[in-house]
Amino acid sequence: MKNIEQILKDAGVELTDEQKAAVNKGVMENYKTIAEFDKQSKKLEAAETDRDTYKGQLDTANETLEKFKDIDPDKQAAEIEKYKKEAREAREESDRKILQRDQRDYLNAEFDKLGVESPRFRDSLMRDIMGEDGLKWKDGAFMGLSDYLAKENEKDHFYQTEAEKAEAEAKEKAAGNAPKFTDKSESKQQPAKDTSPAPVIF
Repeated sequence: MKNIEQILKDAGVELTDEQKAAVNKGVMENYKTIAEFDKQSKKLEAAETDRDTYKGQLDTANETLEKFKDIDPDKQAAEIEKYKKEAREAREESDRKILQRDQRDYLNAEFDKLGVESPRFRDSLMRDIMGEDGLKWKDGAFMGLSDYLAKENEKDHFYQTEAEKAEAEAKEKAAGNAPKFTDKSESKQQPAKDTSPAPVIF
């Protein structure tokens, strides 16, 4: 880009050194180059963009605040705490039900293995084992369950012990191996039917 001296020279104007200095000083004080103008324009555009962004954020913040202007902070805090409590209680209730389901499934499987068939005994045992004073649940099992069931079985005998099962099987096997006797004696003969004609009365 041509400077002012070159432009004047091309126009046939010759300047002394003092005139050149005065002209350059005046130009520098009153005019900017295109490059400087573009630079300033970009700065201005960036500033306007930032202004619009901040204005949008401010408008959003004001709208949000407007929604809460009639809300009592203490009441709002109480509501939030209420919802937190309800969520916590719902989660605890869900966990409790899942635990009870797992415990019932575990006990049913143990009762099946032992051959506890009576629904009355099964329900009663479950309530006692799962109750507050029942057995401790740890790592997916009830601690001391076998001893507890054996002790209860001594009182009510609701399932066969291994010894009783073995004894019953031995008796059944022995009965199966015993010879079978059949009564081959002939049935007593029935007296012959009287076929003589009935007497005739005159």
